[in-house]
Amino acid sequence: MKDKRFVVYRLQKLAILLRILGFDVLYFQNEDYISVINLTKRKYRILLSRVKYLRKLPWIFYLDKDDLDGQLEQIIKELKLKVNRESLFSRCSNCNNILQKVQEEEIKGEIPLDVCGRGYWFKRCSNCGKIFWNGNHMPTLEEKIRKIGVV
Repeated sequence: MKDKRFVVYRLQKLAILLRILGFDVLYFQNEDYISVINLTKRKYRILLSRVKYLRKLPWIFYLDKDDLDGQLEQIIKELKLKVNRESLFSRCSNCNNILQKVQEEEIKGEIPLDVCGRGYWFKRCSNCGKIFWNGNHMPTLEEKIRKIGVV
């Protein structure tokens, strides 16, 4: 998995999901495509996009599907990606930085009161400061991942 690094162009939900799965993903929305292509080549990454006029370029992985599940399934199958449980939630879905485990006591004043004392794990991004925990959304996310055969 470590050898697959991506640039995602104009597909924010896909970028977030790939980061949740533990992949190193740079995301660009409004930058001009020539700058994004140059960065992709310079950083030896795979560019994922649905922009039709880019699909003929050899270093672009063009996504045929409109829906997020279909896009993820296509990427996993065609690029033969391997995802393991240890990689899940290892990256910040906001900025792509590696997350650090933190104890609830360290962040008590920074999280909602109804989250405290529930036995959740917590991780913080040392870059943007965002805090993550395994709340009520986890079963839905795990089911989505299981459906496409990732984990």
